[in-house]
Amino acid sequence: MDKHQEILITAIRESCLTAREISVRAGVHESTISKFLDGKNDLKAGNYFKILHALPENCRIPALARIGVVELTPIQLIESATPKEKAEILQAIAAWVLQPGAISGKNTDTTDLQVAV
Repeated sequence: MDKHQEILITAIRESCLTAREISVRAGVHESTISKFLDGKNDLKAGNYFKILHALPENCRIPALARIGVVELTPIQLIESATPKEKAEILQAIAAWVLQPGAISGKNTDTTDLQVAV
């Protein structure tokens, strides 16, 4: 399965909308959506974007960013991340904070930070 297909399927599943609801919103036949979700058919580009734009914003925006159509703010990126990705983000932030000189100012004691993160 191609990456663009996985992105849309994930967005559809996260939307909690049925194929019928998406069909009505997107103007794409329900069987076309069902066959796509079952992996039996790919979508024409027009239908792909009709379906994508029919999804709620919290599913649509991250999907558009994953296919490179829009950019996310750091907050949107974190909000749209999977739990595993969020854990990786926190680990990266913790590693950065624990580097000598990462925190400037008077209070540079980082001994308790690793426990907090």
